[in-house]
Amino acid sequence: MPLSSITLRHPPFTLGITTGDPAGVGPEVSLRAAQDPSFREQCRMVLFGDWDILRSRASSLGLPFEFDRISTEALRNETPLPHCAIVHIAAGDEAIQPGVGSKAGGRAAALNIEECASACMSRRLDAMVTAPISKTFLRQAGYAFPGHTEFLAHLSGDPAVAMAFLTDRLKVVLTTIHVPLRLAIESITTALVLEKLEILLREFPRLGLPCQKVAVAGMNPHAGEAGLLGTEELGIILPAISQARRSHPDMAIDGPLPADTLFHRAVEGEFDAVLALFHDQGLSPIKLIGFGEAVNVTLGLPFVRTSVDHGTAFDIAGKGVARPDSMMTAIRWALKLKMASG
Repeated sequence: MPLSSITLRHPPFTLGITTGDPAGVGPEVSLRAAQDPSFREQCRMVLFGDWDILRSRASSLGLPFEFDRISTEALRNETPLPHCAIVHIAAGDEAIQPGVGSKAGGRAAALNIEECASACMSRRLDAMVTAPISKTFLRQAGYAFPGHTEFLAHLSGDPAVAMAFLTDRLKVVLTTIHVPLRLAIESITTALVLEKLEILLREFPRLGLPCQKVAVAGMNPHAGEAGLLGTEELGIILPAISQARRSHPDMAIDGPLPADTLFHRAVEGEFDAVLALFHDQGLSPIKLIGFGEAVNVTLGLPFVRTSVDHGTAFDIAGKGVARPDSMMTAIRWALKLKMASG
């Protein structure tokens, strides 16, 4: 069913939106999306960020600024929460300018994530939607995580998680994510492939996503050509698939399949979901067929989390040209997944 056709329940859910690195496009796409009339009847919006930075960005871009300001204390205790609010989390004394990434911006983004995740864990919020952060400046600020996925897993008690990217036509889960390709190849084991496959097979049904036909990508050209072009498919990947088949006899799990044709087959409807082995193996086809309509979902967290499919775009931040389409898609998917999961 296309995302645009989903009818959401009433009364509305309450979504937390982290506004990302304050020097990037996150603040403006969050402000635009949160005030879009199409969401008025569907959800309450609670943005996380520095009130003064967000108000200044809205003013400079000529955007409306129709928010209530609340504190972290009010977030924890106030009932009901305002329909459209900003949880003020001060970014510090160092000036942050649009387009100029910094350690201060990385720290501000991290504090927003921490507060929003805490509110989701305590069920004050129904789901979390995240604007982009800079991995470089997050690390400079002292947070040793290569991205949202690992950071949120840490904040949630380190459950086994997996990164998924969803569109109406193609749904992909990644086995490895933010590591160099050489290390990713070395890290592929039967246990790791099985872990991510099990997360997919458990979480997709829980979130109301189709999961009867799942394909697993191969590592080598032609999926190893029966060992002629590599033995990882036979020695590592196939044993994981075999174990998953025994545990889930009601699901069709195919693979390992050649990655050069697999994603086309999935787009054509042959598979409900694909387990890719590497970051770019899975994201290249997703962004080719669905850039701007894809959403990043963290599977395995104790709450629904979606995200935009783009980066901080420092080069266009503050210029008024950043489109909120991906943020709006992430909000719609968060509502859909939360409704399905209860």
